[in-house]
Amino acid sequence: MAPVLLPRILDGGHANLDALGIAYIVLAIVYTLILGGELWLLNRHRSVFSVRIRNIKIVFAAVCMLHVYLVLVLFVYPLNGLFPCWVEFWVMSVFLPSGMAFFQACNARVLTIYESQNRLQRNFLEGARKKRISYTPRGLWAVWRDLNAASKVYVGTVVGLVISFIPAVILFFSSRRFHASYGVFARVVDEIECRRGPEWIPSILVQLFWTSLVGPWILWKIRHVQDIHGWAWQTRLAVLAGLPGTPLWMAFTYGKLPGMRSMDRYFAPAGWFIPSLFVCQQVLILIPLYEVYRAQPRRACVFSSSSSLSSSDTDALTYVSSVNKGPQITLGKELKPKASMQALEYSINNSIESLIDWAASREFTAENTIFLREVRNFRRKWAGLRMVTTAQRRQMFTEASLIFFTLVDPLTAEMPINIEYKVFRSLQNTFSTLEYDPYKPPSRSNTPISPSSRDNVICPWEDTLTRPTSVDSNMTSSSITSSTKSFVPSEFTEDVFDAAFESIKYLVFTNTWPRFVE
Repeated sequence: MAPVLLPRILDGGHANLDALGIAYIVLAIVYTLILGGELWLLNRHRSVFSVRIRNIKIVFAAVCMLHVYLVLVLFVYPLNGLFPCWVEFWVMSVFLPSGMAFFQACNARVLTIYESQNRLQRNFLEGARKKRISYTPRGLWAVWRDLNAASKVYVGTVVGLVISFIPAVILFFSSRRFHASYGVFARVVDEIECRRGPEWIPSILVQLFWTSLVGPWILWKIRHVQDIHGWAWQTRLAVLAGLPGTPLWMAFTYGKLPGMRSMDRYFAPAGWFIPSLFVCQQVLILIPLYEVYRAQPRRACVFSSSSSLSSSDTDALTYVSSVNKGPQITLGKELKPKASMQALEYSINNSIESLIDWAASREFTAENTIFLREVRNFRRKWAGLRMVTTAQRRQMFTEASLIFFTLVDPLTAEMPINIEYKVFRSLQNTFSTLEYDPYKPPSRSNTPISPSSRDNVICPWEDTLTRPTSVDSNMTSSSITSSTKSFVPSEFTEDVFDAAFESIKYLVFTNTWPRFVE
């Protein structure tokens, strides 16, 4: 909150319950109810892809913290001097910096997803690889460098709050402005002058850091993002909305122009944060809700026109009801031949890279198309063999498990695909005999070594998918046969991913493919 400059109206005395004061209270109550309804709708649709990728927990934290500050700003005039200066100081030092930090974390989320999608497109094994932490300056710097944008903002939030909290505690207990009975500097002042002291400067610097440094940094990093979910534009609007609040607060707090002082009689300087806070909150909520409700009429059109499609296309549309990954595209009478299931299957078999590139840069669903490509390659590699040796069967199981752990399993994959639980459970049981180790194995030379002496450990640092259909091994034939029988299920074949492949193919057909064709 900001200083109240003129004692004529805001004089630190009795409450101002005139028409303007009541209007401020009503505005705070009405807007709180509206915001609560919007958050309820957002939470109701939290499973929709356009909402889920935004990390609804961080959105709620940012919106609520900013709203606490916004409501207290609206209560400055009605409460007059009944709201103690020291309480206002802690609100200014905790809620506003925390709200701005979580707000920028929401904005950084789009950059995190964008970078993750680019990493998947470049090499889907890269995101699954982890390095053990070395607690040295160089090792900690490497950990910081490898963090995604959102994680860096989260760490910066914690560090920033600690750094800003320490001087806030020192200033509060040392300044006599907040308490007349003790202190080491400043003089005892009234409630009006209390809000004009230099003790408020650290909290202002923290706000400037988040709005004037972190915000523009995010804008620069996402300058090439052009997603179809409106996420990049949401972030740009949100960051720009947060820029003018702090400069205006400082101008009307410490400015001495007659016009400023006249306005301060009815509108506290902290009120200049309200437009920024309002826009910041609404863009975090309304744009995702718009994406949710935009999907509904399209979904209705899809099902109403399903009678004009082929049987395979109708099956694909039926699948939409069980897996919702985003707004559905209108097919039906306007459906072109190149948007059919046969066209998608041709693209998967012959030219899927362009589809992967579009899904990664525009829709943020590259994991689905990459899974289709990897399963396609897996089938081509192994389905053509008439006879599979024991060593080849072991290699085939290892390659299949690498696909499962890096693209399917939600506990180990960076961006797991979205399949039915029944299909996932079947795959999970198939690969239950294996252990997944994402950490880089130690090596004393340039020669790659096994991540473990155990045969049932899968490590993404060894790219077995590019190996030919034979393996070199120093193990004897009997030892290979023995180890293979121990962890390769007897029912395992090259068709292990068939159900998941069909599920994701239908999902791509009803969501990604029509947009890509358009």
